[in-house]
Amino acid sequence: MTGLKPLISVIIPCYNYGRLLGEALQSLLEQDCPDWECWVIDDGSTDTTAAIARQYIALDPRINYLYQPNQGQPAARNKGLEMAKGDYIQFLDADDLLESSKFSRQKNYLREHPDTDIVYGEVRYFLDHEPGELFLNRWDGRTEAWMPKLSGRGLPMLMALVEKNIFELGCALFSRHAVNTIGLFQESLQGVEDYDYCLRAAALGLSFTCLDEPETRVLMRHHSTSFSKSLFSMYKKELMLRRLWKARLKQTGSLPLVTLNEHRYDGRLKKLHDLVIDQVRKGNTSFLEIKEMKWLLTHANSRQNMYFFPRILKALLYKRLEFFLC
Repeated sequence: MTGLKPLISVIIPCYNYGRLLGEALQSLLEQDCPDWECWVIDDGSTDTTAAIARQYIALDPRINYLYQPNQGQPAARNKGLEMAKGDYIQFLDADDLLESSKFSRQKNYLREHPDTDIVYGEVRYFLDHEPGELFLNRWDGRTEAWMPKLSGRGLPMLMALVEKNIFELGCALFSRHAVNTIGLFQESLQGVEDYDYCLRAAALGLSFTCLDEPETRVLMRHHSTSFSKSLFSMYKKELMLRRLWKARLKQTGSLPLVTLNEHRYDGRLKKLHDLVIDQVRKGNTSFLEIKEMKWLLTHANSRQNMYFFPRILKALLYKRLEFFLC
């Protein structure tokens, strides 16, 4: 570091990702801006996380390690915010990487444009077994770009974020003013706390700038877990978040915001219903557990339930008939 106080604070929550943590830390060591500190917040790991962190601390004093009992990623990020001393904040997951000029280019932009609170760049995704093959989208086809690359503040940015999340959290560099204004992550929203964080930033009138420059991307690892299970979980968490924001958006007095959120809620719920129906037709009944059915029932209105439950019964009958015909 060039002084006693670091310019950039990097917060890495880590839960049992010791095997990948070293790659994330190595991407920090390769940054062309040296003025940073890193806080690895070990969220109750039982693997090699502590040992890997200590190896890198021995290599570079800019890296710090703190253990806490398992409380979830939002709480780990909040602990990192408590420890961070920098003027700018970078959130990085323990299994992801940063390209080498992210710090230098984004902090220079924030310095030269003090009216901007949050600057963000692009993202690329990669698989564990194909680290050199980068793709644009992890859900809707690898070659389809999903980021709208928007800049602005106020109602237009809030409208864009209610439509959908417009960037991955690691894409952004936050000014100290931004994180002080937004506050802490909502710990009850694990899995969508980053989306909520950005919604709050927009609702508070903070300014966003998309800066698409070379070597500033976050590289996110896409794990080879069950695609259907991952989508199911993602859809559920987004629906919970949109329910929470329904009341907040009403307080803005903007009918278009409220209407858009309701439209997106209905669309996401239908996708969730269709996913479950498709999986049942394929013989996967794990989605039909009582707790999941109760959740689906209570997060839909009567019209939506009339769409879903008869189709589930039809899918089950179809699968049973297929069994007897075979």
